[in-house]
Amino acid sequence: MTIQWPRHLVTEIGERRCIFFLGSGVSANAKNTDGIKPKTWEAFLESALTLVHDEGEQEFIKKLIKESNYLLALQCIQDHSDNGDYKLFMDKEFLEPRFEPTSIHENIVSIDPKIVITTNFDVIYEKACNDEGHTTVHYYDTNLIETLRSNQRLTIKAHGSVNNKNKMIFTKRKYAEAKRDYAEFYRILEALFITNTIIFVGCGLNDPDINLLLENISPITGDSLSHYVLTLDGVNPNLINDWKESYNINTLTYGPKHEDLAEDIENLKKLVDEYRFDKKLP
Repeated sequence: MTIQWPRHLVTEIGERRCIFFLGSGVSANAKNTDGIKPKTWEAFLESALTLVHDEGEQEFIKKLIKESNYLLALQCIQDHSDNGDYKLFMDKEFLEPRFEPTSIHENIVSIDPKIVITTNFDVIYEKACNDEGHTTVHYYDTNLIETLRSNQRLTIKAHGSVNNKNKMIFTKRKYAEAKRDYAEFYRILEALFITNTIIFVGCGLNDPDINLLLENISPITGDSLSHYVLTLDGVNPNLINDWKESYNINTLTYGPKHEDLAEDIENLKKLVDEYRFDKKLP
């Protein structure tokens, strides 16, 4: 199944009125030189569970993982493991593998959006942006507004980065702390969602940040221009209808394999290049 890219979306991207929101599904396609890929959330938590030695706590955490309550599951793992072992484990999972950018990362960089937002902790997209024209800011940085008003291409790390593990929003507790201590960042995100078209790539719509933003802006934007989410073929039609009716989000499906997204993003780049060429846009 090949994505039929809507003209409206190609126009929004071509005019740089579209923000790419990248989730873990984008990083999942990456590999290192040994051919190792990043773990899924579930596989990561199952590996981290070995840090917990209390069998009763292990069983409770397994139940949380099965229910997809990932933020609370990791919080419990962190609470019941040795602090040094936990930090070593995080380095082993996110820093030591040295994952390399994929064609998806490289084509999104070539599409040249003004803003990319990501909830990923890894630095794979930043590697793909390896030039002086890109700036990375985190939810806790104080220069976000200044950078937004500059000509630089901007990557916003909405959950922090593995380079600063103490600031990573990786547990339910950390998420609550971020909402309390960095409320201005979430107001800025709201404004970006209201004033731009968003295309969600490689992420579900069950992330707490995304859910809260969409719920807050829905009464304001109403039936105005849609956002878009890319999903693997097979998502339940009831979910697709709910995303449309509740958040005005159109679903674009690809498949049957996750790897098929790479070709679709390459086709999108070609369409955007053609649009900018015809319009004589840089």
